[in-house]
Amino acid sequence: MKKEKKGRLSSRRKRSLRRVLIAAAAVLLVNRIFLIGLLFPIQALRHIEERTGTGRTAVVCRDWVPEIYKTGLVYLTENENVTMLSAVRLSFYGWTELYGVPVDCGAEGPIHGGWWSFVRMEKAGRFYVFGRVDDPEIAWLEVYFMRPDDPRGEERIGRAHGNYGIHRGDSGWMEKDGRLYFLFEANLVDWSEYPTGLRVVAVGYDEDRNVVARTDLEQGGVSAAQ
Repeated sequence: MKKEKKGRLSSRRKRSLRRVLIAAAAVLLVNRIFLIGLLFPIQALRHIEERTGTGRTAVVCRDWVPEIYKTGLVYLTENENVTMLSAVRLSFYGWTELYGVPVDCGAEGPIHGGWWSFVRMEKAGRFYVFGRVDDPEIAWLEVYFMRPDDPRGEERIGRAHGNYGIHRGDSGWMEKDGRLYFLFEANLVDWSEYPTGLRVVAVGYDEDRNVVARTDLEQGGVSAAQ
């Protein structure tokens, strides 16, 4: 009698385990094919990596953007060859990817960087500047915004729209895997005023404020959320 009861319990456990495994496989299949039902934000980030071809990246920092989406998260991630800024959000269908801006850091250079304007229905948004600094002499970084069609060019650098500075030790400087990264916000741009866009230039200085490097941050993007 006891053996029969144990046999029934064992069969029930096997059926329960089988159902759990089938359900888990179904969830994974839906995640993979339809990109819905993602349980964790890192899963949405992995889809962005696959779409942009960056390879697996590690998280440097994360920012919450409630004025765009109450569940919106922005990630700065990196690996040896790439720095990327990405956004994901939690919806009724699970975690969903929004956008990603990868910056190629494979070639030698003192500064690698990009920018991203992220807005929602032209009412709220963020303007991020991000990247990696490979020159150890750079202790201060300034980013300038200027019109690309300005005939005075470098003479008007920093006066056409604005400039923002960040020093080593500030909260926007971060280290990951022995490499230095930066992420900060600038004023949101009204793009209707700049039909030809903006030129974004990063200038690195040493501790004595001597110019070490100057780089155009050409990789960027503008995304609008509904």
